[in-house]
Amino acid sequence: MKRSKKLTYWRYSTFILSILGTLFLLHGCAVQQKESTTLYPVKKIIVKNPAEKLLANAKQALLKDEFNQAELFLERALRLEPRSAKLWHTMGQVKFEQQHHAQTVQFCLKSNSLARKDPQLIQKNWSLLEKAYLRMGETEKATEVRRQFLAP
Repeated sequence: MKRSKKLTYWRYSTFILSILGTLFLLHGCAVQQKESTTLYPVKKIIVKNPAEKLLANAKQALLKDEFNQAELFLERALRLEPRSAKLWHTMGQVKFEQQHHAQTVQFCLKSNSLARKDPQLIQKNWSLLEKAYLRMGETEKATEVRRQFLAP
């Protein structure tokens, strides 16, 4: 009888130790998050709404010359905030990089119509407009934009 109690105790303690050993082993094998090793600096941005997050993603894609991806992010953002002058300007930048200069002009004009109290954004739009007109070979329009809106 004494032997069977010792044997039961031994089996019970072996069972408990094997469970604890398994838990420690699994804890040690848990996947740990690695630090990002991207080539491009990623800024930590506190995002207030989904459209701003999509804009931040689009800007990161622009930095990596992933223009189609940036365009997708901006299309989603514009569905959420169609009256955002920043989004329209950024879409104009994407279209300029994709060599779609006529669309660049349209997006910059749309951005200007919405950018009431943002003179810096309006200035950026006119500058991008001038570049687009030059790329399209419309030097007269580019000169007019420079003379009316970009001259100091």
